[in-house]
This record gives sequence, structure tokens and C-alpha cells, in this order.
Amino acid sequence: MNSIENIKVIVEEALLSLGITPEQARNEEEGQWTVYRETLEIYLDAWTLGSEQQALFYFQAEDQPVFQVISPFCQVPTSNYEEFLEEILDVNIALYKVSLGVRAEGGVACVKYRSLANNLTREEVLEALDAVAYYAELFSKVFQEKYGVTLLERQD
Repeated sequence: MNSIENIKVIVEEALLSLGITPEQARNEEEGQWTVYRETLEIYLDAWTLGSEQQALFYFQAEDQPVFQVISPFCQVPTSNYEEFLEEILDVNIALYKVSLGVRAEGGVACVKYRSLANNLTREEVLEALDAVAYYAELFSKVFQEKYGVTLLERQD
């Protein structure tokens, strides 16, 4: 099983393979990184599933390492809100490796990849990054055209 320290090394090796130094990507909080693709901000996180979160997993297990990649990409539309949410639910069934979500706080739509990181590999990190970026770019265009959403801009 990977420890959080091992996961940090794996994530940073994956970033290095993309030409991104750990110093460029690291955030203030341990186990958090930010990378950019075009106009997207993509966040990578690693943490241990504590007892307060174990109910979110399908069996009772504390201290499970978790790896997440998430990219908020647009504001939720104010008109056609229910239609937008229904489309997100419909689309989620067909997505591979990721899901679309909406954060009520701030009214932001995002693409998220999350998994237990017991056996995390550099390849999985790269695949997660690629999948999140691909779908965030795709749905930015689709939702802007269909709903006139405001796209989020990178803040570097």
C-alpha cells in the first residue's frame, strides 16, 4: 500500500515527466498541486481518508490514501439551470474515469477524477490528468455554446 509520502513522490515524478517541476506545481498545503493546460486550472490532491469520511466509501476503512484530480471549468448557468443539471447527470453515465459535478458554493461546474491510491502509479496520475483536462476542455466548449456559461480563467 502506498503511503501519502510515496504518493507525493509518484505525483511529482509524473509532473516532472510533463516538464513541470514540483516547485512550480506545489501549493501551500502538503499533498496539493496546481497545473495549467491552456486556460484550465487543474488541481491534484492526495490525502488519507479519515474516519469522518469512511462512510463515503463502500466499506469501513480508515487511513486509505486518496488521489484526486479536479478542474473547475465554468460557472453554472442561471437560466436553464435544471436542464443543465439533467445534462450533467445524463453525461456522467457515459464518461470514463471521471465525473462531472457542480459545487453549490460558487456555482461552479467541474470535472473530477478520484480513486483510492493504494496502488497509484505514475501512469495513473498522467491518465487522470489527461482525462480531466480533455473533458474540461470539451465541456467548456459544449456548455458555452449550449448554455452561454461563463468559462473560468486560470489564475496564475
